[in-house]
Amino acid sequence: MEMKMFLLLPLLVCSVSTAELQVQSDKNNGNDSVSPLKESVKESVKESVKESVKESVKESEGPVGESKHEHQTCTQDINVVLRRMSAWVAALKVEVQHLQRDNEVKSTELQSLNQRYQEQETRLKAQADDLAAVKDKTEKYVEALKREGEAQAAELATVKVKANITRYQVEALKREAEAKHLAFSVSLVLSGGKETGPFSIDITLVFKYVITNIGNAYNSETGLFTAPVRGVYHFEVHLYGHGSTSPVAAGLIKNGKQICTSWSHQSNGSQKSSNGASVLLEIGDVVFVRMWAKSWVYDNYMRHTTFSGHLLFTM
Repeated sequence: MEMKMFLLLPLLVCSVSTAELQVQSDKNNGNDSVSPLKESVKESVKESVKESVKESVKESEGPVGESKHEHQTCTQDINVVLRRMSAWVAALKVEVQHLQRDNEVKSTELQSLNQRYQEQETRLKAQADDLAAVKDKTEKYVEALKREGEAQAAELATVKVKANITRYQVEALKREAEAKHLAFSVSLVLSGGKETGPFSIDITLVFKYVITNIGNAYNSETGLFTAPVRGVYHFEVHLYGHGSTSPVAAGLIKNGKQICTSWSHQSNGSQKSSNGASVLLEIGDVVFVRMWAKSWVYDNYMRHTTFSGHLLFTM
């Protein structure tokens, strides 16, 4: 009989282990049907114990002469096992309740997280839509600014061209205005009185005293007048000297070629000669006065010997 009881105990353990594994599996799977599982465990344990006890009793029935004491001992052992199993089932029930509460809390947390996720996803989508709208608006604005900048650049280029044309026109007008105001008049000596010549060769008379030099076309260091513009100019030469065996003579020269001559000769008294001409000059042409060899002139503070010229008109 005791051997039968020992066989019953492994059977009960196997039944309990199977039920525990089932509960743990349902827990892991998030199965909320814990109460039916609890009832199934109870029924399974009870049925297993009953069947085992029945089989044990049948197998233990022997001759009519077995004692009543052995039967009572078997019954007591079964009751002990049942009480232990009931305690275990009660503990399992408490654990299942804890698992139910944990599952409910985690389910609530999961729902809250899911709701927050959906709200966050909605906000992100709205922000993405706003960003897309802002991007589109910005791109259109930048494109408009680009077109406006290109238009302004083209307009600025046009204004610069017009400004350059205007500047060139102003400079041309300025040069033309300055060219139209060309005049000079100079005499031979700066101060005192001085005779120049006679010399054995022709020399260029350098008129040092500047009476007028509008346009600065005359150079008092070289005695040369240089035409700044193309046009018709008028020049005059006035020479003075005392009576002498040498004549008072000089020629008006353009680029090395004689234009006209001023000449006078008398042995006594004072003598004076003059001449002039209007000539067409190109830009850079030079005009000066050349005194002939063996001739002479005189000048003092009274400005007797002079060289003058001015622009009549441009061509």
